[in-house]
Amino acid sequence: MTYSLVLLMLLSLIILLYFTYKPHKIFKGIFKTITSILFVTIAISGYLEKSSNFIYFIFILLGLLFSLFGDLFLIFKNKDKNHINKFFIYGLLSFSLSHVFFSIGFIYLSHFSFYTILFSFLLAVVVLFILKCIKKLDFKDSFYYVAFYSVVISFMFIQSLNLYFSINFYNPYVLWITIGALLFVLSDLILSFDYFYKDCPKFIAVLNLLIYYIAQLLIALSILYI
Repeated sequence: MTYSLVLLMLLSLIILLYFTYKPHKIFKGIFKTITSILFVTIAISGYLEKSSNFIYFIFILLGLLFSLFGDLFLIFKNKDKNHINKFFIYGLLSFSLSHVFFSIGFIYLSHFSFYTILFSFLLAVVVLFILKCIKKLDFKDSFYYVAFYSVVISFMFIQSLNLYFSINFYNPYVLWITIGALLFVLSDLILSFDYFYKDCPKFIAVLNLLIYYIAQLLIALSILYI
């Protein structure tokens, strides 16, 4: 059942990518919503099918649900690169909460370290510095929101690394989590160009969605095996 849902999600994603490259706002919004609902459904199906780790399931499910809410908010955001609207802010806050829940789930499987916070701030500062040095990339009045989000998602990624290295034996399913977290970070880096870079190529939005949904799929599927 779970892998049938995976195939359905991939089909929905392909259609979404088509309507992103050949813009059709209504169909893009519909299939973005469907694809996001499917990664939540995959997580639930995975738990019902195999998993016995209820606490991990709950935290990951909450993370996926807030990601779904973030996707819905971003459907209604504007494309004005000079200003941000409330839907962009709501979307950013929703994704921030999703990363908080993902992080708690990862901590539950491993442990928490002070160094995770230190490396998270370091990663966020380095990435923001590089982005600020790109001339055509202008965050304008949204920089502080983006900076806050960068710290939160960096913490989630560093915690996924902490989880991977805390496992004493090779576990490919834990590796899925780390790869999913990394792809999530990459998708948001690409998204920053789609939102804030002047005259951004159309394929950037397609690439962002492709990497983002693969990331969510890997994290959702981890419930099936953890």
